[in-house]
Amino acid sequence: MEVKDKKVVRKPLGIRLIEGGFITEEQLNLALKEQQRTGAMLGETLINLGFISSDVLSSTLAAQSGVEFVDLRNIAIEEKAISKIPENVCKKYNIFPIDYDEEKNILTVAAENIFDVDAISEVESVSGAIVRFVSAVPDEIANAIEIYYRGGRSLDELIEESINLASRPGIGAQELTLAEEAPIVRLVDQLIIKGVKDRATDIHFEPDEKVLRVRYRIDGIMQMGPTLPKAIQPPVLARLKILAEVNIAESRIPMDGRIKFRIGKKIIDIRVSFFPTFFGYNVVLRLLDKSRVVLGLENLGFNPHNLNIFKNIIKKPHGIILVTGPTGSGKTTTLYSALSFLNSIDRNIITIEDPVEYEFPIIRQSQINEKAGFTFANGLRSILRQDPDIIMIGEMRDRETIDMAIRAALTGHLVFSTLHTNDAISSIPRLLDMGVEKFLLASTINVIIAQRLVRKICDNCKTEHSPDELLMKKVHLKEGDPPVFYRGKGCSACNNTGYKGRIGIFEMFLITEEIRDLISSGAAFSEIKRVAQEQGFISLFEDGMEKAKKGITTPEEVLRVAFGEI
Repeated sequence: MEVKDKKVVRKPLGIRLIEGGFITEEQLNLALKEQQRTGAMLGETLINLGFISSDVLSSTLAAQSGVEFVDLRNIAIEEKAISKIPENVCKKYNIFPIDYDEEKNILTVAAENIFDVDAISEVESVSGAIVRFVSAVPDEIANAIEIYYRGGRSLDELIEESINLASRPGIGAQELTLAEEAPIVRLVDQLIIKGVKDRATDIHFEPDEKVLRVRYRIDGIMQMGPTLPKAIQPPVLARLKILAEVNIAESRIPMDGRIKFRIGKKIIDIRVSFFPTFFGYNVVLRLLDKSRVVLGLENLGFNPHNLNIFKNIIKKPHGIILVTGPTGSGKTTTLYSALSFLNSIDRNIITIEDPVEYEFPIIRQSQINEKAGFTFANGLRSILRQDPDIIMIGEMRDRETIDMAIRAALTGHLVFSTLHTNDAISSIPRLLDMGVEKFLLASTINVIIAQRLVRKICDNCKTEHSPDELLMKKVHLKEGDPPVFYRGKGCSACNNTGYKGRIGIFEMFLITEEIRDLISSGAAFSEIKRVAQEQGFISLFEDGMEKAKKGITTPEEVLRVAFGEI
């Protein structure tokens, strides 16, 4: 920190954001021009242009002021803290209690305005505690108030009320879901809110012979939720059908729907799948929470060497960049981060997706509709008439889409897309099997990235751990290789799993001139792989183990997602 005339000289916001890797100089210059035109604040302008998110702005401003910043989406909330402040006080000042130290009687509160003297005074009065304010994103504070205070009654109380109501003679499933304050309505709302609060990506309603089981997929792993009595299965499923706007009388065929679920200022886009089983509809809710999409190439998990390569590759004017991996491996987030890095007013970027999971300003985004004949291939054909510089295709599903992507790359466009393969190098034989000519493949592909998501060790309960001999053999380590790894013991912050959050592990298959020659000549897959390894190719497993050695994840977690890539 520079000191001049005994005054702290703070770096401008734009410089801090560049140094943090959040924006480029080009994006800052564009924002400054836009700021001059509109007269808005620089931070607001950067958000409106889609270059940064509100949490990035809030955390940077907090750091600039020497104030602690908290991300309400990724911290454990103390229930005791919530009981210290009434909901009306939280809404009045847009504040939210996050921690309470009983021994010291200190209540930590996230606030939109940490210098609000009236808020501090009233919170101290109602809580009887010493209040410590920390900074947080205003919208996330409003969302947290809605999540933690909404409903009033517990799940157990709502289940009991629903059973009592369902047992009354002459009341059908549909009638139980019509009133907005009906217990079934509030029960389903609470089950969805619990999923959002626990960072779930999917909620599963699974009918069994005697119960309706609810499970949540959190950090890629299924976890048990409430088990509901069979008596309230019909109204619960009826409520889900009403929300998803599907045929409530249908019970024989698969159906798909969509829900816009509001929590505070946040809208959760939910894709709903109904699948008929012997005991009733199995329902899966896919939660597309845009506020949890952490964009930014630096946040994905690339090692510094691969990150530098990727940044240089995506700056090329033409060619194809492929990201591969199974469903739920973070491919879309990687593509979105690349587009965010490239997004500027002087580039025409167009996407065709299924679905559009994150909305960007400036970028033109479209969503396929196969029932209407709007497929990836048809959409791509039309996009080429829109004078694009950069194109993102959600997925290469068929030969026609691949042919159109190659045509786009050959005619001077940069194309991003995804492909389902087990690893990066095996994408080459996969594409050849789909009928792509060797010379076209060699001349258009710039890089192929394979990725998986591994769970991160919970920072709140991380502890040293010495691996046993069997594990050492499985991960190909010798004694003393790393003397210790780390693992989470389990705590309230991570729901006693030892893990919280996920990070990507990657392998980057760079198509060098030598690799192009091998592909064009029809060289064996093993030969291509050998040359790639000689040129510094790092596998998924190797990248994962590097993260395990650094204490980011565990060897067991790397083996879980990358065992086949050793």
